[in-house]
Amino acid sequence: MWNNQGGFQGYGEQSQGGGGGYMSPGFGTPKAGQDKKSGYRAQNLLPVTVAEVFNASQAEDKFFSGEIEISQITMVGLVTSVKESPTRIDYEIDDMTGPPISVKQFVDNDESLPDGERAQPMRENTYVRVCGHVRSMGGQRTIAAFRMSPIMDMNELTYHTLEVVHSHLMLNKLSGGSGGGTTYGNSMQTNSEQNFGESNGGGGVVSGLSSVQNQVHMLIRSNNTEQGANINDVCQQLRGVPEKAIRDAIEFLSSEGHIYSTIDEDHYKATDS
Repeated sequence: MWNNQGGFQGYGEQSQGGGGGYMSPGFGTPKAGQDKKSGYRAQNLLPVTVAEVFNASQAEDKFFSGEIEISQITMVGLVTSVKESPTRIDYEIDDMTGPPISVKQFVDNDESLPDGERAQPMRENTYVRVCGHVRSMGGQRTIAAFRMSPIMDMNELTYHTLEVVHSHLMLNKLSGGSGGGTTYGNSMQTNSEQNFGESNGGGGVVSGLSSVQNQVHMLIRSNNTEQGANINDVCQQLRGVPEKAIRDAIEFLSSEGHIYSTIDEDHYKATDS
């Protein structure tokens, strides 16, 4: 989970002891600090979506989601392609928030090593957690993975969705921002943190909704103003998700009775808020 020091402890590490996965040689997990010239930088791993990586702005070799630098990240998704070479395994990972992203895992498979000691690739059509660094190679965003592990519990997918929202709200708060000029303010961030705690215990997450739909529903549910959440503010909070996907999610949530419009068609409240 996300802690007050800006660190991330994954779902598997809490529920299963954090075993599994393969640490690639040549990639470490260096300590990160706040870069005062470039915006707030998360300590350790930052939970993100694939769309957020693609939509991040770039300044030299650094990437930003709003004012937050994204360097070391963790994401979850489905393996759609695997290509092996003597020194590297290339994956395509899809989390349904955008097009699949290329993940490159460097390996040291010495021919003298027994087969059981060599790095084994993740299989296609399985869900995995990726930990790595955001890179740009040939103008394409990629992830240089230093750890990959299979997802054994599908609850981890929902958990990651909540972590993405919660961690970004926390970082905006720690950096003194308000989510890129949004009008939610601190009250929305505090309520979101409370709702995250509740949903981590089993409430708040609606089964049957997609990752994007759950993120949108959580943000709308977190807003306790009379007029409800503004669509434009929701889009600002979920910078890594295309606006069309957010509006489609709102339309679906409204038609299914999860949310309802208030003062106009741009403001919504959750029916269970």
